[in-house]
Amino acid sequence: MRGTLTVFAGPMFAGKSARLLQSASLDAATLCLSPAFDTRSGASIHSRTGLTHPARPVSAWPDDAGAYRHLLLDEAHFMVAPHYRGDVVDDIRNALSQGVTISVAGLDTDYLREAFDVMTRLRGCADRFVSLKARCHCCGSPARWTAKKRRTGHKLEAGDDDLYEARCDAHWSAPEGA
Repeated sequence: MRGTLTVFAGPMFAGKSARLLQSASLDAATLCLSPAFDTRSGASIHSRTGLTHPARPVSAWPDDAGAYRHLLLDEAHFMVAPHYRGDVVDDIRNALSQGVTISVAGLDTDYLREAFDVMTRLRGCADRFVSLKARCHCCGSPARWTAKKRRTGHKLEAGDDDLYEARCDAHWSAPEGA
């Protein structure tokens, strides 16, 4: 029996991690994973609503993934080379074929509004895709974009409100020089 895949996607500040943590009973049969590259929350999945749960930082698919009933994977857009060995989408498909239920959260686009390939591919194989919006940091309208406050020279970069804001169509802009 194939497992099911749920994907939560949207801009920063949209509640993706909270929805991810709420999607499962956080018991011994659930394994939470986070990218080893993203050290902001330590070894945990952390939401701005205060929900938090220990997570295993990974840079490759865990060998024991099949031993769990449910896997939660946060910040899936970071699961790419050089931060991740292998193809996380193929790894997820393999786990699904073994009957594991998987819930994933990640940014759907980067700060230039370009789709993250990993998230696009996961959307294509998801049993359930949940598109989330944040509130624009400028006007409070629904926001579907992540805007970078300043140019840093890095396209894939972990950060929080020190570096990023959610923006609506009217207020989104690329950082100067991007």
